[in-house]
Amino acid sequence: MRKELTQKIKLIPSKPGVYLFKDTNGQILYIGKAVNLKKRIKSHFKKNDSLASSSTSRSGLIGQFRQKISTIDYIKTENETQALILEDQLIKKYQPRFNIQQKDDKSYFWVNFTQDEWPRVQIIHRLKTKNHQLKTDLIGPFVNGTELKKILRALRKILPYRTCKNSYEKPCLQWHLGLCPAHDPKLLPEQAQGARRRLNENPSTSSRPAGLRSGNKTFYLESLNTLRQLIRFYASEPIRIEAYDISNIQGTSATGSMVVFKGSKPNKSQYRKFKIKTVRGANDVAMLKEIVRRRLNHKEWPLPNLILIDGGQAQLNSAFLEIRNSKLEIPFISLAKRDEELYTIYSNKTLRLNALPISLRLSFQAIRNEAHRFAIAYYRKLHRKRLKFKHEGSSR
Repeated sequence: MRKELTQKIKLIPSKPGVYLFKDTNGQILYIGKAVNLKKRIKSHFKKNDSLASSSTSRSGLIGQFRQKISTIDYIKTENETQALILEDQLIKKYQPRFNIQQKDDKSYFWVNFTQDEWPRVQIIHRLKTKNHQLKTDLIGPFVNGTELKKILRALRKILPYRTCKNSYEKPCLQWHLGLCPAHDPKLLPEQAQGARRRLNENPSTSSRPAGLRSGNKTFYLESLNTLRQLIRFYASEPIRIEAYDISNIQGTSATGSMVVFKGSKPNKSQYRKFKIKTVRGANDVAMLKEIVRRRLNHKEWPLPNLILIDGGQAQLNSAFLEIRNSKLEIPFISLAKRDEELYTIYSNKTLRLNALPISLRLSFQAIRNEAHRFAIAYYRKLHRKRLKFKHEGSSR
């Protein structure tokens, strides 16, 4: 590698972005993306350069490629997803000679929510519609289509959604399996219809408030929005996630925590602590209800894209009632520690975390654990003050 290129690489940041190799005439030879620009660019000048296996099988071209590189430009991005999108756009625009694999206008995977009366969820491969206008309700891009399908199948268990084109009066197979709510509930067996009516009339009286909510379009759209936020989270979009937890021993020095994440990164300046004021005794559900209510009363705080509750069905239901009372439409789910299961109000089923890819599983656990850590830290602080006060009072 020439000395001037070596010096250039030393100045390249170890940040996400897109890089461009150019010849002496400024012609773009190759465009790539990277999580770490410096590390990825350096790898191209090693003997086992991955370009040889990924972009062309002709080793002669690799020699030509390296010899022709005169300058290296780069564009920093906030994250890998942005780099992926920018790389795809630039390759299609400039058609570099050595980006052989991506010259056929193939695209990455995207999740699309259709504009139907009962929107359908699709995985698509192309960014443009027939009139060449970019779709506006896409989430992505995703490189691993197999993993994406696995995630959507898993989440459908707790967030049923429509994929078929059947009419409202013609149930699909997924409807019979309880995975599609977009069909006429009158077609349910008589016993199930009765259960559905009771749940719709007064969902707070049931430990499973969402069971059999077939045919409720408003409820379906809310469920779809929850799914949308979870897919955005998987796509590494910087959505605002708030997680809540409670810490106490037999009701004493009870505290609540709210931690905030921007995507998978904590935003500690937005963390909030709550000293439980209205609940006496060991009642975690009531305590959680209090802190959710108090948090939602703070209109000056930014609203979250997604709320994560620490707990199971009881905690989920208490949050559901407070969010409904606030007249806000905020997607929320709960994560129970004991069995590591996700709950939603849109299904009577649960989803084990180990059914999700490890990256998503670890992200949920990290957020839940951070809320727990923050709540315990505040509890210990109040508990020490309480013990100190008792000790000083008894020594007088």
